[in-house]
Amino acid sequence: MENGNISEKRIIAGNMVLFGACVILTVSLWNEYTWYEAVAPYGTLIAFVFLVVTFLCYIPIKQAITDKFFILITAACIIAAANLFIVDSGKGAWLTEADVLIAIYLADRIKLSDTFVGLFCTYIGFYFFYWTYDVKGYFKGYNTNYGGLVLITGFVFAVTGFIIFRERLKTTEKAGARFLFAFILFMFVWGYNIIAWYRARCALIGLVVFAVLLAVPAGVWKNRVFYTLITVVMTFGAIAVSLVYVWLGHFAAAIDIRIFYKDVISGRNEIWADLWNAFIKSPLTGIGSSYRINVDWMGGMFEVHNGLLDILIVHGIIVFAVTVFLLIRTLLGLREAAAQNIKSRSAVSAVFAILAASFVENFFIVPPFLLCTLALIAIARSVCYNELLNK
Repeated sequence: MENGNISEKRIIAGNMVLFGACVILTVSLWNEYTWYEAVAPYGTLIAFVFLVVTFLCYIPIKQAITDKFFILITAACIIAAANLFIVDSGKGAWLTEADVLIAIYLADRIKLSDTFVGLFCTYIGFYFFYWTYDVKGYFKGYNTNYGGLVLITGFVFAVTGFIIFRERLKTTEKAGARFLFAFILFMFVWGYNIIAWYRARCALIGLVVFAVLLAVPAGVWKNRVFYTLITVVMTFGAIAVSLVYVWLGHFAAAIDIRIFYKDVISGRNEIWADLWNAFIKSPLTGIGSSYRINVDWMGGMFEVHNGLLDILIVHGIIVFAVTVFLLIRTLLGLREAAAQNIKSRSAVSAVFAILAASFVENFFIVPPFLLCTLALIAIARSVCYNELLNK
């Protein structure tokens, strides 16, 4: 934890601001589609305001201006803004990148008490059950892929919360802990079934990654090579997947594989091929967000469907390199926490699951999912820190 000499009151204030931001954005975006339509265009701005306030609670200005990593994100933000002017893009795209960089910078510094860990897991986890009970598919306005993203986000928070609660029960109520373990296993079956009902392949990717990583023994998580490999795959894999998909698109007629009644090669190959063709003409500046995609059924709408690829395509190589460098640095810093206990391991697995699902959707770079990812990183660090304090 890199909190320096920040007072406990400022830490609590920062945590309240972050939790408040999650509540405001989820209530606005995850309940009624009419609310979503009204608020979504301003989501990155709302997140930016709350992230800046959280930043000011946690980071003394004198400390920030001498911190090489803060200087690096400031430079990246300036380059991102300049690039948008150079390519004559809509300037709102800058907020997406600024939000991501601030969130990554804060991820190493936020310290959540056990109370706030419980609040985040309970509140965000609630949406898994809510969207299961009140199915919000196309007939309620939401795209089913978006529904899948809400479901997998709520799911990983709910499971992480149950795991934390189970670890507490193990010392006092062993029968209850055994029951909760069985319920967690049931949750995965439940999660698959509702994700299949939504036909959300992006969420299925996240569910599989989360389940596989949770099953990996603690001893393996300690292995630096294994952990580094997972980190690289879950970051640079976003770029690799898009390139492989473009290549597979040439053989689309011969590939007859379906997941949830949808062809595996079902359109993103065309979008990514068009975006890559435009990007290679201006790799340093990127193409901005005002580019009209030349795919008939997209109607010119700009949508990358890939979180880290979006940053590369829109903002260019330099901004992308800084973002991925800082993200990988943050993720590598979670290895020891993941190896120490199942509670942190669940939160880290959840972060990797979100990154994996972001291979085929923007997901973690947009609110409120970005703030949820930040909260998961903070939970992974905090449960280990709090455990040490309580010993």
